[in-house]
Amino acid sequence: MQRGSHRISDTSLGLLGRVQQGDTEAWRDFALRCCDLIQDWCRWRHMQTLEADDIVQNSMLVVLKKIGGFTHTGRGSLRAWLRAIAWRCWSDAISRASRSQAEELNGQYELAIDEIAVLDERYEQLRRMDLMKRAMVLVRQRVRGSTWEMFYRTAIGNESGITVAAEMQVPLYILYASRSRVQRLLQREVRLLEQLEEAPEGRRQVNADFTEAAE
Repeated sequence: MQRGSHRISDTSLGLLGRVQQGDTEAWRDFALRCCDLIQDWCRWRHMQTLEADDIVQNSMLVVLKKIGGFTHTGRGSLRAWLRAIAWRCWSDAISRASRSQAEELNGQYELAIDEIAVLDERYEQLRRMDLMKRAMVLVRQRVRGSTWEMFYRTAIGNESGITVAAEMQVPLYILYASRSRVQRLLQREVRLLEQLEEAPEGRRQVNADFTEAAE
């Protein structure tokens, strides 16, 4: 509603009476005066124009609903009643905004937690891959070439054990034993590398069991 030149005062009591009796013309005049008072209060609270307009509109809806039950109790009581309504509408608006912001922040937090969990999982996968690559380099240096070939072709290349054993002219049980030995060495090496990551100043002790004797 547009701001007018009307003011709420004790001389409005006759107008108030007509409003409470359902006089439509009186209500229009009374509503203009109420809007002026609430807008003054909003400016005193340094509200932005859009925010003030919302407070005025919501306040007038309350006034329209409750004006019939208002009782004048003394000088300024009508103005105090209107300001109390405006204050309540303003407080409700802040509460709604706070809840909305809280819900939005909570949603962002939950999304961030999910994203962090995915990143953590991906990081762990990459870390394990890196440890395995480093372990493979170390273990390959400690085993015979044929032992490594049997492990790599069947465990990494997914070739048939029967086919590889036939091509390399070794019994099948030797192939599986060699692959199993390399896998144990890799597991031990990965554990050792993990320990070194946790204690970077520690010195790596070479375990003699890791070295396979040459033929």
